[in-house]
Amino acid sequence: MKKPGFQYITNMLLLLILFHNVLNAQKPYRGAEVYSKEQVQYGRFTISMKMVDGSGMLSTFFTMKGNSNDPGVLWEEIDIEVMGKENATIMGTNIITGGLNGSLNHHGQDIGTGLLLADEYHTYTLEWTPEYVAWFINGTEYRRETGGVIKDLLSPHTYRFNAWISCSQPWAGSIDVSKLPQHQYIDWIEYYSYDLGVFNFEWRDDFDTFDWQRWSKAQWTFECNEVIFVPQNANIVDGKLVLSITDPSVSTRYPNYNQKTGLTITHNDELNFLEITTETDGQKEVRIFDLQGRVVASTQFSGTHLIFQYNHIKPGVYLLNVQSDQISHRLKIMTKR
Repeated sequence: MKKPGFQYITNMLLLLILFHNVLNAQKPYRGAEVYSKEQVQYGRFTISMKMVDGSGMLSTFFTMKGNSNDPGVLWEEIDIEVMGKENATIMGTNIITGGLNGSLNHHGQDIGTGLLLADEYHTYTLEWTPEYVAWFINGTEYRRETGGVIKDLLSPHTYRFNAWISCSQPWAGSIDVSKLPQHQYIDWIEYYSYDLGVFNFEWRDDFDTFDWQRWSKAQWTFECNEVIFVPQNANIVDGKLVLSITDPSVSTRYPNYNQKTGLTITHNDELNFLEITTETDGQKEVRIFDLQGRVVASTQFSGTHLIFQYNHIKPGVYLLNVQSDQISHRLKIMTKR
């Protein structure tokens, strides 16, 4: 087989860049989605979360058949969707099936919980069995679906979190840009498999690190979603998975990449941390200097990945230096709080 020539590869790269630029131009905001690499059928998910607060915005946990987006494939999805409107007190509970010939079956119910779901952590539970689907918060059952739609949930599903903005004002409310940035915090998640009426504990993720064997970060969007999901808006900070909704016109948290050293630095000035990724192992020193040349924060790490929190630094302009035997890189950063 003839290998692709240089011009072909160049043209494909240009098309990918063009597609990325067009996609970015079409959506004014940025969000985040994290999705599982495995699929499971039935079980119980229990998650500790603090949700976003802002009209038009949503923070979620849901399961979905992995190839539901493919043409000619029947859709399967089960949702927990917390609305940011009305002080984030409303939980959307949905089952979506069907999809052939353009006909989705949506069995949804928006529930006023009376809880301020963006102000503190609450424990959400989703149970999916061959007989029912049920939604709980803090052990209280808010909905149980036992109708015929349960029989349409026949396939293994991926499990996912996302934070996004809806274009549907009647449903999600008008978009309150003044609330941005917003963050969905996931403290931990547990999964229990289901067999013959019994839920059996399988695993727990405390998000001390990002488990790349279990999770991936999305880079896409969908219809009536005003954000593009970008990997840099999904981060592990202080033992929590943080999904951010941001306005790129006023907030800069995108990677700084040095091709020569293979060093990528993502600075999140809202959550006060740096994410540093390198292509080389070995010991590295990270230091932050003020404009008088004084070291105000420092750490060392080996390997290829570091999350560096700096909550104690005052707002201002600083110089970041990453140094190793193979790397010497400086970057100006600005902290906001």
